Amino acid sequence: QRAGGAGRKGCASGFSSRGQVVARGRTATDLARRGGAGSAAAAARRASATSVAKRGGALRCLAAKDTANVTVLTKAEIPAFIPRDDFIQQLYQWAEISIGQRGRTAFGYAMVIEKLFEDDELRGFTCKVGDETTIEVGMDSEITEKYEFIARGPDGFPVPKGKVEEIKGKYLEVRKADNNQVSENGKQAIRELIGQVMKAFDSYYAFGSVFSHDST
Repeated sequence: QRAGGAGRKGCASGFSSRGQVVARGRTATDLARRGGAGSAAAAARRASATSVAKRGGALRCLAAKDTANVTVLTKAEIPAFIPRDDFIQQLYQWAEISIGQRGRTAFGYAMVIEKLFEDDELRGFTCKVGDETTIEVGMDSEITEKYEFIARGPDGFPVPKGKVEEIKGKYLEVRKADNNQVSENGKQAIRELIGQVMKAFDSYYAFGSVFSHDST
Protein backbone atom coordinates (compact mmCIF):
# COMPACT_ATOMS: atom_id res chain seq x y z
CA GLN A 1 0.00 0.00 0.00
CA ARG A 2 1.26 3.48 -0.82
CA ALA A 3 2.69 5.11 2.26
CA GLY A 4 2.77 8.61 3.63
CA GLY A 5 1.10 11.76 2.44
CA ALA A 6 -2.51 12.68 2.35
CA GLY A 7 -4.79 12.74 -0.62
CA ARG A 8 -6.34 16.03 -1.44
CA LYS A 9 -9.71 17.65 -1.77
CA GLY A 10 -10.30 19.59 -4.94
CA CYS A 11 -11.51 23.13 -5.37
CA ALA A 12 -12.81 25.33 -8.10
CA SER A 13 -11.16 28.70 -8.29
CA GLY A 14 -12.54 32.04 -9.43
CA PHE A 15 -12.16 35.78 -9.10
CA SER A 16 -14.14 37.84 -6.62
CA SER A 17 -15.51 41.27 -7.44
CA ARG A 18 -12.20 42.69 -6.23
CA GLY A 19 -10.20 40.65 -8.69
CA GLN A 20 -8.90 38.17 -6.10
CA VAL A 21 -8.91 34.47 -6.83
CA VAL A 22 -11.05 32.52 -4.41
CA ALA A 23 -11.37 28.80 -3.82
CA ARG A 24 -14.55 26.81 -3.37
CA GLY A 25 -14.03 23.32 -1.94
CA ARG A 26 -15.22 20.11 -3.53
CA THR A 27 -15.06 16.93 -1.52
CA ALA A 28 -13.89 13.55 -2.77
CA THR A 29 -17.55 12.50 -2.75
CA ASP A 30 -18.38 15.37 -5.10
CA LEU A 31 -15.63 14.24 -7.44
CA ALA A 32 -16.94 10.69 -7.36
CA ARG A 33 -20.45 11.84 -8.24
CA ARG A 34 -19.19 13.94 -11.15
CA GLY A 35 -17.05 11.19 -12.71
CA GLY A 36 -17.56 7.54 -13.54
CA ALA A 37 -16.19 4.49 -11.79
CA GLY A 38 -12.62 5.70 -12.32
CA SER A 39 -13.39 8.99 -10.61
CA ALA A 40 -15.08 7.17 -7.75
CA ALA A 41 -12.05 4.95 -7.28
CA ALA A 42 -9.72 7.92 -7.38
CA ALA A 43 -11.90 9.78 -4.91
CA ALA A 44 -11.89 6.80 -2.59
CA ARG A 45 -8.11 6.66 -2.73
CA ARG A 46 -7.95 10.36 -1.90
CA ALA A 47 -10.36 9.97 1.01
CA SER A 48 -8.40 7.00 2.37
CA ALA A 49 -5.08 8.77 2.13
CA THR A 50 -6.51 11.89 3.71
CA SER A 51 -7.51 9.92 6.80
CA VAL A 52 -3.89 8.90 7.29
CA ALA A 53 -2.57 12.38 7.87
CA LYS A 54 -5.34 14.95 8.24
CA ARG A 55 -8.86 13.69 8.62
CA GLY A 56 -11.28 16.28 7.37
CA GLY A 57 -8.65 18.92 6.55
CA ALA A 58 -8.97 20.97 3.37
CA LEU A 59 -5.72 20.39 1.52
CA ARG A 60 -6.21 22.71 -1.42
CA CYS A 61 -7.09 26.17 -0.30
CA LEU A 62 -6.83 29.87 -0.91
CA ALA A 63 -3.48 31.20 0.24
CA ALA A 64 -3.65 34.85 1.24
CA LYS A 65 0.07 35.49 1.15
CA ASP A 66 2.12 37.75 -1.10
CA THR A 67 5.88 37.66 -1.58
CA ALA A 68 6.91 40.88 -3.32
CA ASN A 69 4.70 40.85 -6.44
CA VAL A 70 3.98 37.10 -6.29
CA THR A 71 0.51 36.05 -5.13
CA VAL A 72 -0.42 32.43 -4.48
CA LEU A 73 -3.81 31.94 -6.15
CA THR A 74 -4.47 28.35 -5.13
CA LYS A 75 -2.51 25.31 -4.00
CA ALA A 76 -2.91 21.56 -3.56
CA GLU A 77 -1.03 19.21 -1.27
CA ILE A 78 1.09 16.66 -3.13
CA PRO A 79 0.92 13.24 -1.45
CA ALA A 80 4.35 12.14 -0.26
CA PHE A 81 4.39 8.97 -2.36
CA ILE A 82 4.26 10.94 -5.62
CA PRO A 83 7.75 11.14 -7.20
CA ARG A 84 8.38 14.86 -7.53
CA ASP A 85 10.84 14.78 -10.43
CA ASP A 86 8.61 12.63 -12.64
CA PHE A 87 5.45 14.55 -11.78
CA ILE A 88 6.94 17.97 -12.50
CA GLN A 89 8.58 16.81 -15.73
CA GLN A 90 5.29 15.36 -16.94
CA LEU A 91 3.42 18.50 -15.88
CA TYR A 92 5.79 20.69 -17.91
CA GLN A 93 5.48 18.46 -20.99
CA TRP A 94 1.70 18.49 -20.60
CA ALA A 95 1.70 22.30 -20.31
CA GLU A 96 3.71 22.70 -23.52
CA ILE A 97 1.11 20.68 -25.43
CA SER A 98 -2.20 21.41 -23.71
CA ILE A 99 -1.57 25.06 -22.88
CA GLY A 100 1.26 26.35 -25.07
CA GLN A 101 0.18 24.78 -28.36
CA ARG A 102 -3.57 25.17 -27.79
CA GLY A 103 -3.56 28.52 -26.05
CA ARG A 104 -5.71 30.59 -28.40
CA THR A 105 -8.19 27.78 -28.97
CA ALA A 106 -8.58 26.74 -25.33
CA PHE A 107 -7.95 30.02 -23.49
CA GLY A 108 -8.36 32.83 -26.02
CA TYR A 109 -4.74 33.97 -25.60
CA ALA A 110 -1.32 33.08 -26.89
CA MET A 111 0.15 31.14 -23.94
CA VAL A 112 3.96 31.02 -23.73
CA ILE A 113 5.26 28.16 -21.56
CA GLU A 114 8.75 28.14 -20.07
CA LYS A 115 10.48 25.94 -17.49
CA LEU A 116 10.62 27.20 -13.91
CA PHE A 117 13.89 26.43 -12.12
CA GLU A 118 14.99 26.79 -8.52
CA ASP A 119 18.70 26.21 -7.82
CA ASP A 120 19.04 24.49 -11.22
CA GLU A 121 16.19 22.12 -10.31
CA LEU A 122 13.01 21.97 -12.40
CA ARG A 123 10.19 23.04 -10.09
CA GLY A 124 7.36 23.72 -12.54
CA PHE A 125 6.60 26.08 -15.40
CA THR A 126 5.64 29.67 -16.13
CA CYS A 127 2.80 30.67 -18.43
CA LYS A 128 2.60 34.11 -20.01
CA VAL A 129 -1.09 34.85 -20.60
CA GLY A 130 -0.92 37.08 -23.67
CA ASP A 131 0.18 40.52 -22.51
CA GLU A 132 -1.97 40.30 -19.38
CA THR A 133 0.15 38.58 -16.73
CA THR A 134 2.51 35.70 -15.98
CA ILE A 135 1.34 32.66 -14.02
CA GLU A 136 3.71 30.27 -12.25
CA VAL A 137 2.79 26.64 -11.59
CA GLY A 138 5.23 24.82 -9.36
CA MET A 139 6.09 23.17 -6.08
CA ASP A 140 6.83 25.12 -2.95
CA SER A 141 9.86 24.54 -0.71
CA GLU A 142 8.04 23.07 2.27
CA ILE A 143 9.02 19.64 3.58
CA THR A 144 6.61 16.72 3.89
CA GLU A 145 7.22 13.27 5.37
CA LYS A 146 7.08 9.93 3.58
CA TYR A 147 6.68 6.82 5.74
CA GLU A 148 7.96 3.36 4.91
CA PHE A 149 4.58 1.66 5.08
CA ILE A 150 0.99 1.93 6.31
CA ALA A 151 -0.27 -0.18 9.21
CA ARG A 152 -3.66 -0.58 10.86
CA GLY A 153 -4.05 1.43 14.04
CA PRO A 154 -5.89 0.40 17.23
CA ASP A 155 -9.03 2.14 15.97
CA GLY A 156 -8.89 0.26 12.68
CA PHE A 157 -7.79 3.27 10.63
CA PRO A 158 -4.52 3.21 8.63
CA VAL A 159 -1.55 4.91 10.29
CA PRO A 160 1.94 5.61 8.88
CA LYS A 161 4.75 3.45 10.26
CA GLY A 162 8.44 2.71 9.72
CA LYS A 163 11.29 4.91 8.57
CA VAL A 164 10.54 8.52 7.71
CA GLU A 165 11.95 10.25 4.63
CA GLU A 166 11.76 14.03 4.21
CA ILE A 167 10.46 15.10 0.81
CA LYS A 168 10.88 18.66 -0.54
CA GLY A 169 7.77 20.10 -2.13
CA LYS A 170 4.61 19.81 -0.06
CA TYR A 171 2.23 21.83 -2.24
CA LEU A 172 1.66 22.42 -5.93
CA GLU A 173 1.00 26.14 -6.18
CA VAL A 174 -0.48 28.36 -8.88
CA ARG A 175 0.93 31.85 -8.48
CA LYS A 176 0.45 35.23 -10.17
CA ALA A 177 4.01 36.48 -10.68
CA ASP A 178 3.31 40.21 -11.02
CA ASN A 179 0.92 42.95 -9.92
CA ASN A 180 -0.52 43.61 -13.38
CA GLN A 181 -4.19 44.49 -13.65
CA VAL A 182 -6.01 41.70 -15.47
CA SER A 183 -9.03 42.09 -17.74
CA GLU A 184 -12.18 40.03 -17.35
CA ASN A 185 -11.14 37.87 -20.30
CA GLY A 186 -7.74 37.39 -18.69
CA LYS A 187 -9.34 36.36 -15.41
CA GLN A 188 -11.46 33.79 -17.21
CA ALA A 189 -8.37 32.40 -18.92
CA ILE A 190 -6.62 32.09 -15.56
CA ARG A 191 -9.63 30.29 -14.07
CA GLU A 192 -9.57 27.83 -16.95
CA LEU A 193 -5.81 27.42 -16.61
CA ILE A 194 -6.13 26.60 -12.90
CA GLY A 195 -8.88 24.09 -13.62
CA GLN A 196 -6.84 22.33 -16.31
CA VAL A 197 -3.72 22.18 -14.12
CA MET A 198 -5.67 20.62 -11.26
CA LYS A 199 -7.28 18.08 -13.60
CA ALA A 200 -3.79 17.09 -14.75
CA PHE A 201 -2.77 16.76 -11.09
CA ASP A 202 -5.80 14.56 -10.41
CA SER A 203 -4.86 12.37 -13.38
CA TYR A 204 -1.33 11.87 -12.10
CA TYR A 205 -2.62 11.04 -8.63
CA ALA A 206 -5.08 8.47 -9.92
CA PHE A 207 -3.21 6.97 -12.88
CA GLY A 208 0.46 7.96 -12.62
CA SER A 209 0.30 10.11 -15.74
CA VAL A 210 -0.97 13.63 -16.38
CA PHE A 211 -2.06 12.48 -19.83
CA SER A 212 -4.48 9.82 -18.51
CA HIS A 213 -8.10 10.22 -17.47
CA ASP A 214 -11.11 8.13 -16.50
CA SER A 215 -11.98 7.17 -20.07
CA THR A 216 -8.53 5.79 -20.96
